[in-house]
Amino acid sequence: MRSHLPDGLAGESFPGQSCIATLQSSYKDHGYGIFLYALARALRPSSCVELGVFQGFSLLSVAAALRDNGHGTIVGFDLFEDYPYRHESHENARGNILRCGLRDLAQVRHADAFAAHDGIESVDWLHVDLSNDGDKVRRLFAKWEGKVSQLILFEGGGAERDRVDWMLSHGKAPIAPAIEALRSAHPAWRFVVLAPYPSMTLAIRAKACG
Repeated sequence: MRSHLPDGLAGESFPGQSCIATLQSSYKDHGYGIFLYALARALRPSSCVELGVFQGFSLLSVAAALRDNGHGTIVGFDLFEDYPYRHESHENARGNILRCGLRDLAQVRHADAFAAHDGIESVDWLHVDLSNDGDKVRRLFAKWEGKVSQLILFEGGGAERDRVDWMLSHGKAPIAPAIEALRSAHPAWRFVVLAPYPSMTLAIRAKACG
């Protein structure tokens, strides 16, 4: 993976990054887009799914890696206009894919995240980028862990992310304890938490580690 990471965050690290960088995402501040690109370049997944698309920043960072790998596709599922909080329209998300020249590798579909798994038998890579909390993480891991061959990524997992206002005001279950419970219950998976806000948890299937 190191060979696909730049020495710094200044400038364009991969072809098309400047287009993707125009999209809004909490992942932008700490180079998570570059990290996702490098991780997908290293793992070389063929089939990828993202739950929660918004404007497509992480979806397209992965799609760019699939393009440069020479194979693979990614499908994003989102409620788009039907989500009552921060959202993007389905049309605009599709337009971002076209504008960044990645329409042959990425597509977006209108669907509820908790129903998306029903029509999918297996994937290599799953990214859960919803309004995550501990309960959602546990529920979605249970639904998908038997279908994912390489990697499940969850937005969140760090202590700072568990203390954001909406998590506290709505009494949401913190993510960090949920990750610890999954780590204890699923020895076939290796869990790694990247702390910089908004943080990211990688659940790596042991056989994918080599």
